[in-house]
Amino acid sequence: MNEIMHPIENTHDLVHIVKPDIEAIAKAIKSDDEEKMKSIHIKIDGKYSTYIPGFGKSMYGYSYADGFAYNYMGKESYLNNLRIMKGRLEGYLCSFPTPQNSKISQDISVNVPVSNSNDININLSFKDARKQIEEMPGLNETETEELKAKIDELEQINNEKISKKKKWEKVKPIISFVLDKGADVAITIMGLILQMKLGI
Repeated sequence: MNEIMHPIENTHDLVHIVKPDIEAIAKAIKSDDEEKMKSIHIKIDGKYSTYIPGFGKSMYGYSYADGFAYNYMGKESYLNNLRIMKGRLEGYLCSFPTPQNSKISQDISVNVPVSNSNDININLSFKDARKQIEEMPGLNETETEELKAKIDELEQINNEKISKKKKWEKVKPIISFVLDKGADVAITIMGLILQMKLGI
């Protein structure tokens, strides 16, 4: 494993690898062609998901256990995800001098207090989820506001100082509610619930 990673030892090398992918994502977005977007999405997913922890987090159709559910994704999902991927790769180049593999990122995470790190990630995800719901096609204004209220409710439950079992009891009705709202909605909300680590 180490032998594979040795060639990417500095930011200069990394730029040569990542920058063409950022440009390819931008071209796919601009093309407005679903097949092109899907093709680049699969390529970027395959290339970076192994090396960047949580690369698919907050994206449509993603689960920690199974990765992306391509059978349930469409043009809007690809468009949304490619924008996030592009931003993450750009940020990755700017933020880390040696972000060549997941082990380094995991080592960095170990040095941060775990509770603080998790709180930050969860809060960002709630924010991203609200935005995804707002931009989701097929939802009217009432449905959008209802779902955003459910996300607010999940955030409150996540922040409560109660046992996981009690949190789970409060979360179950929300799951029942969102499962009737279509695949994209269910994937977004269930992604949040999985990140709450309630032992489900």
